[in-house]
Amino acid sequence: MLGVYMLADEATIERLSNDEDLFEAVEEYGDESTTIAYDIDKLWDGLHFLLTGVSAQETIENDPLSEAIVGTKIFDCEDFIAYTYPNHIKDIVDALNKADIEVLIESMDLSKFRKAKIYPNIWVKKDEKQLKAELKKEFLNLKAFYENALNSQTGVLVSIY
Repeated sequence: MLGVYMLADEATIERLSNDEDLFEAVEEYGDESTTIAYDIDKLWDGLHFLLTGVSAQETIENDPLSEAIVGTKIFDCEDFIAYTYPNHIKDIVDALNKADIEVLIESMDLSKFRKAKIYPNIWVKKDEKQLKAELKKEFLNLKAFYENALNSQTGVLVSIY
């Protein structure tokens, strides 16, 4: 399962949510040349766990760090598609700016990732250095993406499937 974040204004979200096939509509929107997107690949659950201490399957309502990964409003469909409205982006950016990624990475315990069954099943000691570097990179990329959303006064569409 891959995580993709896309800038989207409220009108676009309204149009997509009214489509008979939300999945297909989101896919097409993501393929448009004008869509600004960020692909976190498979590290969405690992980053959620690093930031919150729980899997993304246990979304934390009103927690901007959780919402940075999984959005604030989940659409009613078979696939995981969610959205964060523009007026909530600042809270997420503030929370990401307050998160000390260096401390989080240094205190990271891969056995806790394995015990929590964090997706994907890659949290092994021999890859620890690489995993830490990848999580740090994805955190910084996601933070930059949300800063872009804040600066452009738009929301964020999240698809994980």
